[in-house]
Amino acid sequence: MGKRHPNLPAWQWRNYPQNHQHPTNLGLQLIAVPLLIIGFLLIASGVFSLSLASFAVGVIGVLAGVALQRYGRTLEAQGSQRF
Repeated sequence: MGKRHPNLPAWQWRNYPQNHQHPTNLGLQLIAVPLLIIGFLLIASGVFSLSLASFAVGVIGVLAGVALQRYGRTLEAQGSQRF
C-alpha cells in the first residue's frame, strides 16, 4: 500500500475547486453518490434476507453509480490527482 498523505482532508479541500469545475460533473456526482449508498444497502439487505432480486438491483445500482462518477471525471479539464 502507498504512503498516506499527512493531512488528507486539507489536501482534498485545497484541490477540490480545480478538480470540480464542470457543472455536469457536479450533477452526476449528486446522482451517483446516493445511488452508490442505496446500492450498497440493497446488496447488504439482499445478503441478509437471502433475496436475489435485492442483491442484483444493488449490484446494478453500485455499478451505475461508479460509471456515472467515472464519466463525470472525464468531463473535467484537469484530471483527478493522486496523492
